[in-house]
Amino acid sequence: MIDFRTRDWEDANKIFDFFRQETDCLDRQCNLVVNPGYVVAIDDDAVSAYYAAVIMKQAKRQFGKYPKLLCVGGIGMFSKYVNRLEDGTSVSEGAKLRMVASRFGNFPISVLDRGSNTGANIKEIIDYIASDYGTEKPVIFCTTQRLSKRLERTVAYSAQQFPGTQPLNAYYYVPGEDIKEVCRLYNGRALADGLPLLSEAAALYDRVGTDRYANKYMAEFDKMIPKYIIQAGMHLTERYPLRVSRSILSAPRQYARIYFGLKRHRQDIADDLEQKIIEWMARV
Repeated sequence: MIDFRTRDWEDANKIFDFFRQETDCLDRQCNLVVNPGYVVAIDDDAVSAYYAAVIMKQAKRQFGKYPKLLCVGGIGMFSKYVNRLEDGTSVSEGAKLRMVASRFGNFPISVLDRGSNTGANIKEIIDYIASDYGTEKPVIFCTTQRLSKRLERTVAYSAQQFPGTQPLNAYYYVPGEDIKEVCRLYNGRALADGLPLLSEAAALYDRVGTDRYANKYMAEFDKMIPKYIIQAGMHLTERYPLRVSRSILSAPRQYARIYFGLKRHRQDIADDLEQKIIEWMARV
């Protein structure tokens, strides 16, 4: 049982709460304020496919037809172990999102999984949508709270990072998330006493809360960062450097704990995800 009352978890909660993009695609009655041409599920977490299904069905109710669904994600540091098929091969995060989203309806779905986390994934999305019908129509990104601000800042910087690129008409769907719910086995974050999620909080601060990536892969953060967030971020990046550097050598013991946890619990993760999908399907 994870004790979420420790300083590490309190700091992680502060980071996830502060670095969050607000939902801007819904009005107060939860009606879509735009008619999207595309809905984009982008994350290494299957819950983003569920979020996308919610928006797809809302669009169908309001506007009479489904938009197109784009599932985006490559093969990440740990997802290559989680997203493994029976024959031993791994599927991309985008392919896994498609597999989950298809359970909710007969949606027109495409997958993009070649781009990296250096902004190239956003460039890939822009080029794909532009080749279909341009970039003027609204696009709704469906993602987890912890990825949302990093994503929004990357999208905001895409025209500067890739000169000649047309900016997307981007909106966001980012439901609030409880850290206890996020730290579940179905997405691997509950392994090793929640070590993957704590590492992710450290990486989020490093990516968005510092100037390491500003005006390189993403736009600068768009508001003042208070002292308590800086203190929380510095504490976490010192204790959980694995995903800050994305190097095994930066924290070999932490990497080993997660790796062996993933190998041991791979089937448990798959079973837990299946149960979660059943719960999600009852809500949509």
